[in-house]
Amino acid sequence: MENTLLNKYHLYSRASFFVHHDEIKPSRSLEKDVDDLFKRQVKSPIVLDLPSEAEMKEKAKSEKKRRELRKKMRAEVKKLNLMWLSQMADEDKGLIEKMTLFWHGHFACRTVQNPYRTMEMNNLLRENALGNFRDLLYAVSRSGAMIEYLHLKQNKKASPNEDFARELCELFTLGRDVDYTEKDVVEIARAFTGWTYRDGEHRVVAKLHDNGEKEIFGKRGNFNGEDVLEMILENPKCAERIAFKIYKYFVQEEVIHTEVKELSNVLYNSNYDISSMMKHLFKADWFYQKQGRMVKSPIELAVVYCKMFDFRFEDVKSVMGLQHYLGQVLFDPPNVAGWAGGRQWIDSSRLAFRLRLGSLILNRGYIMDELSPELDEMLKSKAKKRDVKFYQEVDWDLFWKRNQGVNIYDVLIRSNNPQLKQAESTNDKKTVIHLLSTPDFQLT
Repeated sequence: MENTLLNKYHLYSRASFFVHHDEIKPSRSLEKDVDDLFKRQVKSPIVLDLPSEAEMKEKAKSEKKRRELRKKMRAEVKKLNLMWLSQMADEDKGLIEKMTLFWHGHFACRTVQNPYRTMEMNNLLRENALGNFRDLLYAVSRSGAMIEYLHLKQNKKASPNEDFARELCELFTLGRDVDYTEKDVVEIARAFTGWTYRDGEHRVVAKLHDNGEKEIFGKRGNFNGEDVLEMILENPKCAERIAFKIYKYFVQEEVIHTEVKELSNVLYNSNYDISSMMKHLFKADWFYQKQGRMVKSPIELAVVYCKMFDFRFEDVKSVMGLQHYLGQVLFDPPNVAGWAGGRQWIDSSRLAFRLRLGSLILNRGYIMDELSPELDEMLKSKAKKRDVKFYQEVDWDLFWKRNQGVNIYDVLIRSNNPQLKQAESTNDKKTVIHLLSTPDFQLT
């Protein structure tokens, strides 16, 4: 690993969204930077002070009350959305929150209707984000959010439901058609019969569980759900699947299989220790050869702005509008496969909005729904017109103080574009806004 400023900017850009120059220690080795980054991470759950879920539902006895409850629940999830976005920009939480965001897409689970499920899933992802994948897989499988989302409550001995069994293999662990058959999916569903979530905890209802002999992955026995999870984890293809997803999220879309195999070996041989794999990734020479090859996700882009200019979005409506415009709403993935990511983040209308976003934030800009339908097809159906304002008060003196003695291009842009660097070589506000309005700024 060559110890250069650009490599350090790259490390923090990929690992924790963004870094100011004053956070860099030029003389310290990259290896020590990586180790220090892991040591500095602080886990902080996002929590709303709510009455118990049972109390909330007990009061909703009429249809009108139930509608009011659903509206209130959705509003509370939006508050959690704002809280999480804000927390991602904290300097001592960048890596843990970036990993939580990764797992949020990997174990995609729509919880926008329920703040209790939202807090449960988000906090268990964070708790295990850099821990052990075995613990994470067990926690997600037993969570109320996943049990409800993939219909495990409907998975009963008399009528097995295959939704969770299929996605467990195809999306969460092994990959599509890797070392399992349709018959395995049917048998795995039987192993998970009776799984439910009551009174805030995972339970297995004995009378609904199928105790019969099953044949799974070529083995015969009276297997239950935990047995299936262990059989999956024993297969090195599970580690390969996780390493593949990590690579595409933190390295580049174009997969180099030898590098993925390197990561998967570390994960599997460490008994699924996620931190071991991630440290290996961030210390690999090939990681630093992939600068400027990925498109920032919408959430990454929003967090970069927050960290770059030391502000936090405070208006729920603006945050939700921003996420809708950009195409990624927290807690509301398009399906169980999560967001496609990569170049899929950018179509013509969303790229146009991305290129304007810096000016909107820094130059008192706003967007009127009725004047820009091309930016957001999803909001067309909403009859109520509204203004969504993104302008933030920015302390420019602080920004320049935090980035003294360095070309601002190197701080903001990860792609190699000598012409742009030469054209935008002055450190002033106008140059910053110009750089934020380039396609190069969309890359990381």
